[in-house]
Amino acid sequence: MQRKSWALLLMIVVVGLALYLIGHKSDRRATDGHFLPPDTAQMVAGSPIVRIYMENSGSMDGFVTLNTQFKNALGHLLAKADGYYDDTKLFFVNDQIYDAPICQDLNNFVLHLNTTSMKVGHTGNTDLNKIFKVILDRTNGDTVSVLVSDCVYDVDNVGNLLSGASSATTGTFMKAIKRAQDNKKEFGVIILQMESMFQGTHYEGNIGMPYYGKRPYYIIFMGDKDRLADLNAHLELENTATGMPGLKHKYMLSSEKTWDLDNQTARVFTSGFTNALRIQPEHDGLNIHNFTTDQEATSLRFAVGLGVEQLFADREYVLDSANYEVLPSQYRLIDINDKSKFTECDFFRRPICVQIGTGNDSYAPEITLVLKNRIPQWVSDCSYNKHLMGYPPPTKSYALYEMVEGIFGAFHNVKGGNDKDIFRLKIRVAHYD
Repeated sequence: MQRKSWALLLMIVVVGLALYLIGHKSDRRATDGHFLPPDTAQMVAGSPIVRIYMENSGSMDGFVTLNTQFKNALGHLLAKADGYYDDTKLFFVNDQIYDAPICQDLNNFVLHLNTTSMKVGHTGNTDLNKIFKVILDRTNGDTVSVLVSDCVYDVDNVGNLLSGASSATTGTFMKAIKRAQDNKKEFGVIILQMESMFQGTHYEGNIGMPYYGKRPYYIIFMGDKDRLADLNAHLELENTATGMPGLKHKYMLSSEKTWDLDNQTARVFTSGFTNALRIQPEHDGLNIHNFTTDQEATSLRFAVGLGVEQLFADREYVLDSANYEVLPSQYRLIDINDKSKFTECDFFRRPICVQIGTGNDSYAPEITLVLKNRIPQWVSDCSYNKHLMGYPPPTKSYALYEMVEGIFGAFHNVKGGNDKDIFRLKIRVAHYD
């Protein structure tokens, strides 16, 4: 009887040890029920200190005269930020920052917001670069600053004044980025283009005209990249239904270096999306030991899966094939989507399938896939830089491109020559048969 007890105890110990080893195999970390590879970039835990600044010049009046999508989105922003993060505060901003009595009650701010209650400070015009400067001067450490504005450069022509305004934006953001890097942090920006009904005065230069209809406005988040990533997740900034009502477009920038993907964040598919007779991967699951090609085929197609859930980039941007480059030149990107499921990528949270092909039978020993860092097309599509002296297109903002170009230029200028892209993936091919 005693021998049976010892045998049972020994069996329990062995089973327990086996389960422990299985649970710790490959050092994969569990996040939200999913396993991530050990080298996958992680969002650093930490709560931001949120400071929200609503620009209150006369051009913003039309967003608050009705119960608009603007008020709805602003209410969501205030409620979620205040609910998730301690000490969230709200201010008005124009020539400087104003702490008005209406801003003290975040729960009821939107209920009391109207053209009278928001008239604080110098509201006659908008010096957007001055607004950026006074806000960024307060954006240090764990602070995330949020600007709510129609983001219109207050200049009268598209010549030197507009170009100079864009350059000034670059300079202002470069200083903020360098301050962050001096403190061993990476700086980030999230730009949301929002849409709302508008009833008020639309200004073209110094001329105002009554306008009723849809107009764009912008919510710009600025601060430490990791704190922005935390806020991006908690506020569900990608989800119009539960996050930000009226969200149309999004653009994310950061000062971090180019991410070199490896076998922990990319895997080659051995079946599907290929016309190769056989794909034999190397032991790392990424590089290819051998392509067995169809001798009658004049091209080659194959696919890789990417696990880049933690990438600081908008999903829409990552899934836009126009933002990629494939080298050497005989290769091209055929398609990219996040709907495909393959066993090679089971341990990625939301794998992206990238299909690559060549239009001829000239193959290369190394293929490079690059996600470029460029201003997205929607910015150009939603911008005009000539005063119309009439009603504006309902989806466009004056000099939006120049403003975004100014912010983009700051990040572009502080990065080294090899770190201007978002990510880079190299795939080695040992043999083609």
